Amino acid sequence: MIHSPSPTKQIINLIPLLAELSDQNKELLQNALTVKQVRKGTILFVENDPADAVYFLREGKVRLSKSSPEGKEVVLNIRKPGDLFAEVALFRKTTYPATAEMLEDGEVVMIRNEDLEKIIHRYPEIGISIIQIMGQRLHVAQSKLRDITLYGKLGALASALIRLSEDYGIQTKNGIKIQLSLTHQELANFIGAARENVNRMMSQLEKNGILTMKRGEICIKNLEELKNYIN
Repeated sequence: MIHSPSPTKQIINLIPLLAELSDQNKELLQNALTVKQVRKGTILFVENDPADAVYFLREGKVRLSKSSPEGKEVVLNIRKPGDLFAEVALFRKTTYPATAEMLEDGEVVMIRNEDLEKIIHRYPEIGISIIQIMGQRLHVAQSKLRDITLYGKLGALASALIRLSEDYGIQTKNGIKIQLSLTHQELANFIGAARENVNRMMSQLEKNGILTMKRGEICIKNLEELKNYIN
């Protein structure tokens, strides 16, 4: 069930990038925001569409994916509430580098690029924060490529599981439970591998006592041992 849209000012307070603005500036910012309630499966934008807006995720989860030259889906990341995405729209005359699909019912906040440019001109610290976010994401992308190159598919899978545990993991008595239901095919899409290979690698990790996977729920029992696959 989708809730009624939150008051815009309250939404601003829940977006880390904007929460530190003064109340007066938040009032001015409200007119630039568009709040949308979206259903699971909604496509927010498609790879190569003109990039005309930046998004903040208020509720739900968003999957960002690309199509490989062979036509396979490659999952770049899954964004969680509070995250900024599609920041590439800050650059004029460009396109979205990925497709964004809602994984569950939620709420997104959209800012047109021309409005965000005005905001950044007025509040340069927001622009600096966005550049820092882009730098962090570039580092993650480079790490994924490094892991595949140096450690193969198993290392890439281990790296993906570690990142998922950092973003979505909660500590339980049995280990770190990733609060995100994933199939072997979805894990395969994360690292650009065949599902059969991921089936085999996950079975190996389970056999070694590193993790368990039941009905799509992954619990990492030995994080340090998992990290050894990329060290």
